[in-house]
Amino acid sequence: MPTISSASLVTRNPDLVAANIDGDVVMMSIEQGEYYGITGVGSRAWELLASPIAVVDIARVICAEYDTDEVTCLADMQSFVEELLQLGLVSVVKQ
Repeated sequence: MPTISSASLVTRNPDLVAANIDGDVVMMSIEQGEYYGITGVGSRAWELLASPIAVVDIARVICAEYDTDEVTCLADMQSFVEELLQLGLVSVVKQ
């Protein structure tokens, strides 16, 4: 599995079926037969993953839109993206 750094470009898995329901993201992996849900700030990060984006750029947008410090935000976004990668919901874009 690729290692995620703050400079890693990541994007959504195109094989997911996803919908926004009242600000939360609900998705299904047909391949895995699993359902997933993302709420709160994670929903906004998911929107940003529609096209390849660096983890650090996700954190910059989140910091600008929410009341959080940059160090905490970057660590949280890196952890969030790593979890999405482990679940097969995103992939690392080769540069």
